[in-house]
Formats: sequence, C-alpha cells, structure tokens
Amino acid sequence: MNLRAAQGLWRRAPEPLRRLTAPLIRGGIEAYVRAARRRSSPSDSSQPVRVVGYFSQPHGIGASARLAVRAFEASGIDVRTVDVSGDAQGLNLNVRLDQPTSAAAWIFYMNPPEMIAALGQLGPRRLLGPRYACWAWELPRAPAPWLRDAGLIDEVWAPSRYTAQALAGARSPVRVVPHPFFLEDYAGVRPGPRTAAFQAVSLFDFNSSAARKNPDGTIAAFVRAFGDDPNVELTLKTQNGARFPRQLAALRAAASPRVRIVDEVWPYARIKQLIAGADVLISLHRAEGFGLTPAEAMALGVPVLATAYSGNLDFMDEASALLVPSRQIPVVDPQHIYRGQTWGDPDLEAAAEGLRRLRDDAALRARLGEAGRRRVAELLSPQAWLDALPEALSIAPGRAP
Repeated sequence: MNLRAAQGLWRRAPEPLRRLTAPLIRGGIEAYVRAARRRSSPSDSSQPVRVVGYFSQPHGIGASARLAVRAFEASGIDVRTVDVSGDAQGLNLNVRLDQPTSAAAWIFYMNPPEMIAALGQLGPRRLLGPRYACWAWELPRAPAPWLRDAGLIDEVWAPSRYTAQALAGARSPVRVVPHPFFLEDYAGVRPGPRTAAFQAVSLFDFNSSAARKNPDGTIAAFVRAFGDDPNVELTLKTQNGARFPRQLAALRAAASPRVRIVDEVWPYARIKQLIAGADVLISLHRAEGFGLTPAEAMALGVPVLATAYSGNLDFMDEASALLVPSRQIPVVDPQHIYRGQTWGDPDLEAAAEGLRRLRDDAALRARLGEAGRRRVAELLSPQAWLDALPEALSIAPGRAP
C-alpha cells in the first residue's frame, strides 16, 4: 500500500482511532521525508519557482501564499502554484507529483506539521531543488519539534523579527520575509455604510484563538471609553464561532448595546469595505506573528489602535498607529490552541484613552491614516519583499540581474 492510500484509510477511520494513532502516523511520514531529504538536488535556475500552499482557503497563511505568488508575478519571475487545499480534515489527497519535478525553489506556505504531510504526499524524492518554508508562530518560543523540522528545508522564512526570534536554534537558517502588500488593492474601496458618528471595528477568527486575539479586551476598552454613548459603535466581526459556541456565547454576553457582534464568513471585498468605513481598527491582541488585518487597515488609510507587542511592531511605530502598552502574563487559552509561555496583555485604560482621543480629534485620525498608508508602501511593498528574499530567487530565469 502506498503512502497516499494509507493516508486515505487513516482519515476514514473513527476519530478515537485517529487520535490514538496520529503520533505514529506523523512519525512514519517524518522518517520517510527525512530519509528522502538526504537525496535532495541543487537548484535549477531555468525552472519556475513552485509555491505550495492552501490557495483556496480564506485563512491568513493561505492569503500569504497568494500574496507571494502575486509578488513573484509582478517581478516577472516564472512561478507555479501547487494548491493542497482540502476539507476540514486537512490536505487534498488528490494532489501529488507523478514524476520528479525540478524548480528554481520549492516554497511551502504552511507550518511544519502540514508541511511534512504535504512533503510526504507529494513525494519528497520528486521535489528537485532547494526548499524554503514560511512559518507563522505567535508565542515567544516556537515548539521544539519545529526547530528540528527546520532541518528538512534549506531556510525558514519568518514574517517578522518577533517570529524569527521565536525560531532561534532552528536547524536551518531563519530569514525575515514580511508579507508583500499591493496598495492598488486598497485604492478606491467603497466604505461600508455608517451607522454611528464614530465607528470602530475589530476582526478575528475563532480558529486563531479568542484568547490570543482578545476580543474581550476590545469590548472592555470600548465600554470604558464610551459607555452606552449612542453616537459610537463597535462592530466585532468574527468567523467560525459556531465551532466554539461557549466562547461565542460568552462574548455576546459581554457586549454592550453599542457593540455589534457578527459571526459570519464574508467575501474579502466586504471585509475591506467594513474596515474602510471605520474610524479606527482595534487590535488588542496578546500576540501576533505578523498582523495582516492591522496592516490591511493601514493600507486602507484607516487609523489603527494596537498592542505594542509582537510582529506588528515591524511595520508600526508611534507616528503611524496608536500603540497600547502591555505587560507579560502567562498564556491561558480555554480553546487549548496555545499553552505555556507568556504573551502581552494590553493596558485597557490606555486603550480606552486612545479611543477617546481618536473620537475627539479628526486631525489625529487623518494624520495616522496617511502615515499608516505611507508606512505600508515603504516597508511592505512587493519590491521590499523581493529585496528580502535570497539573492538566487530575486532574479527571474533568463532575466538580467
């Protein structure tokens, strides 16, 4: 029986059996991938760059893969995609390589557990060329297995200095490669309808941990700032709350009359309209590997109030956002997505004061919005992204340096 067939049988097995055998399955796939890694081949610069990722999925790591491909295309670099998007069970089992395939580089936009599974499914001996991987991690120290798994690739790409520091000790070099942004995607976005004189917005996915995204803190800061003032409104846009009904119910119970909670999956264009129509985007996170949503708000020219901690500090400073101080506290996550270590708990009184300042000072809102847009254009442009890559990848096949 081949690996692909074995994976299919395992995924159709009862859930208790899958949980019991998962460590053995992972260990077998990892041993297979490691053995094949010793037979890897050098780069073929005449071949395209091949990017492996969840291109059909709406989550952040899927978005980052799509942005990378666009940046390669905008630079004239020949790039091909390998979409391994599957259902809730994981990879698409129908995606595989039937023969050895060369590439200037194989780039995986997926974290180690998924990357190893993808390597096993595609066939590591069929992937000819150097391997890179962009990994997203949010706590101060990456899991020990990740540091070991870095030895399966030639280089790890971290989206921020914070994540790069978390990967200290990895068995391959770690490079900071922030996500590229295309400002034309944010020009001319029609703002959503206004329902209050001062509108705030905050977004998060329950799959990313409510404790980490800290919507309770956002609600508490908003209520401290404005009480039940009828001239203000906070829209808390969530998704996947149905998977965590207890947490969603607690969030609704904590909301004031001026807080609107919307737990739905929206098209991306509608999300941008929601942000564009706001006077502030609030991100009182406890940790971010990068911070895609605050960066998108800045690209839209919307002021951002955010925790002064973790990956977002690579593209935010005090001139381009209102930064909220934090203190380190132990990680407590009722969803059990994160455990151990510490993260930054934002000062809610300082956040409330920042919200009042933004409401009362239109000039401040305009200044921060413009500064944020300039900051994204400077630090997160496709050219800045290309400049961060290994030199061998910054030149298209057949194109002069």
